[in-house]
Amino acid sequence: MLAKAEWFCPRKFGWGMGIKSWQGVAYILGVMALFLLPGILPMSGDMRLAFMVLVAMVFTIDMLMVMPKVYSKLDEREQKHQLIAERNASFVAVIFLVGYGAYAAAALTAKGASQAEMMAGLGPLIVLALCMAAAKGGTLMWLEHKS
Repeated sequence: MLAKAEWFCPRKFGWGMGIKSWQGVAYILGVMALFLLPGILPMSGDMRLAFMVLVAMVFTIDMLMVMPKVYSKLDEREQKHQLIAERNASFVAVIFLVGYGAYAAAALTAKGASQAEMMAGLGPLIVLALCMAAAKGGTLMWLEHKS
C-alpha cells in the first residue's frame, strides 16, 4: 500500500475520497505524473497502453485498500449521515433509471420498433437493474451471515 488513510477523508459529493493533507495532494499528483509519463517517453503505443493500465491497476488496488480505513474512522453520527446520503443517491438513481427506461420504451414504441429491438434498446438498463439488485441482496446476505 502506497497511500495512507490519514491523507484522505470521505468525499461530500460523489464517491471515493477527498484529499485531507499535502501528502494526499502529492500522491494524486504523482499518480497523474505517472499517467502522463508515457506521453513524453519514446515508447510504442502498446507499451504506453500497458504502462497506463499497470498504473491504473496499482492506483485502483491502492485506493481500494485505503478506502475502508478512511471510512472506518467515522463516528456513529458520520456513518449515519453517509448511509442516509447513499440511500438518497440510490433513490435518485432508481428514479432516473425508471424514467429513462420509460422514455426509451416510449421512443422505441413510437418508432414502431419490434420486440427484439425494444429489448436491445432496454437491455443495458435491465442488466444494470439486475446488477444493482444482486449487489444489494449479496450485501444483505453477507451482513446477515457475518453477524
